[in-house]
Amino acid sequence: MRSLEKDGWRALAFRRPDGVYLQSRACRDVTPYFPDITRAVAESVEPGAVLDGELVVWEGERTNFAYLQRRVTAGAQLQDIARRHPAHYVVFDLLSAPPGRPLLNRPLHERRALLTQLLADTPGQLTLSPQTTDLDQAAEWLATWTAAGIEGLL
Repeated sequence: MRSLEKDGWRALAFRRPDGVYLQSRACRDVTPYFPDITRAVAESVEPGAVLDGELVVWEGERTNFAYLQRRVTAGAQLQDIARRHPAHYVVFDLLSAPPGRPLLNRPLHERRALLTQLLADTPGQLTLSPQTTDLDQAAEWLATWTAAGIEGLL
């Protein structure tokens, strides 16, 4: 089982040789709205990686969806909003490993091991999602993390 951050946007991060492309679940380009995440991925992840995760903005101990949405309508204020309310990318899967090795046919435990290695030295804005196979642990997470804006487990 893996935790799933909510009050966020599901997104794929494609680390290309020339930069980063962030794609929403609806296949929309959300790259311009997340210069902080784009920069963190570009500086920390080798080209060829494709990450699957959730974009969130924290306000104290809780996610804040309104801060996330403001990025879309911020216009010229986007850099200021990103500085005051930085986004985080909670990553739970690795779909392609550098230098572009597809992993979709590999078991989750293998992808997870590679993802853990890939994110080992990345900044705090790129967070490895907690994972467990312990049902009691998962139940505890579900019970206690709801106050932080976590809506469910996957």
